[in-house]
Amino acid sequence: MKRVIAALLICLLLTGCWDQSQLKKLLFVDVIGVDYEGDSKQLKVSYVISSLQNANQGGGNPNNIFVESTGDNIYDAVSKTNKEFPGVLSVLETRLFLISTRFAKDQPLNYLNITSQFIANPLYGYLAVYDGDLSKLLNKKKIKDQTLSEFLVGLLEEEKKRGQIPLNKLVQFILGGAGFLNDFALNRFEPYENGVRLAGTSLFRDGIYTGINLGDEDTLFATLLGGTSGKNQLITGKLDGKNYSVQVQNAHRDFHINDKDGGLRDIGISLNLDIKLIEAGLDSKRHTKDSLRELEKQITADITAKVTNVIATLQRTNCDYLQLGHEVSAYHPKLFGGIDWWREQYPKISIKPKVNIKILNTGILE
Repeated sequence: MKRVIAALLICLLLTGCWDQSQLKKLLFVDVIGVDYEGDSKQLKVSYVISSLQNANQGGGNPNNIFVESTGDNIYDAVSKTNKEFPGVLSVLETRLFLISTRFAKDQPLNYLNITSQFIANPLYGYLAVYDGDLSKLLNKKKIKDQTLSEFLVGLLEEEKKRGQIPLNKLVQFILGGAGFLNDFALNRFEPYENGVRLAGTSLFRDGIYTGINLGDEDTLFATLLGGTSGKNQLITGKLDGKNYSVQVQNAHRDFHINDKDGGLRDIGISLNLDIKLIEAGLDSKRHTKDSLRELEKQITADITAKVTNVIATLQRTNCDYLQLGHEVSAYHPKLFGGIDWWREQYPKISIKPKVNIKILNTGILE
């Protein structure tokens, strides 16, 4: 009995008012936005702080607080905010970094590197681009009955589950280092009605935003070309003017580096998709084996054209999102002439996609 009483006394001491008062002073930053202040090179850093209104033992009403400050870098801006706003900013649980398109065109990773210097660094937050007025967006309290932070992060989380967008975590760029070439695609938000929506990806070359974007569908195919499993991705299109819809059950991608006379001739990319046919623009849901084979050919031709267009956009932008340069350098070093050589060769080398479609199940089969 004495042990039980002693344990209770210890618990009471551990949960005293001092700890509670310290916790109340912390401002948990959920979203950080980074832009330039006017025409200057001063950073304008915006914070969306998550809080609870009418907090009680059972919870409370979630709310967002918007705070903004300027500084020479993110660390400087945070320090100024701590002097201007009561409480202490905590970025340990930050879930999203949003950068403006203007800031994205000026080596944004060089500025974001400093986040690793925070005592409790927020490197597992998402990194994305916003193509609009960043301060205006982050100052919103709610979108569609959700707090701003829950809405933005929720959009990314759901699309990530469906495998339709690249997984951009800040840690990939800060601690993991850039790819062989610092070329990548960041998820892109844009203004929509009274809120915001995901709108494909923004292409970066050498860590700088190129100003060229991939739409939603092109982003989907870029992720497949990048090697994602593609599970449950929905692909839609038209066959003879009629809509078709398929759901990816599995995806497999391979690169094939081909040489001629000791030099690089072309690169083949094979993309094998096992799919479930949902809709094929047909009046009947009954399919014969012959009709399925014909559908596979037609869908293959449609997807091949779309994949070819994605590759053409990447080459035109000179953005090696698929890291093909690394593939050549690592597995065919005798064909690789160096980084500068690859930058010159990549836009004009022949890159040939080969798509193979296999329909697994369709419902009724005659």
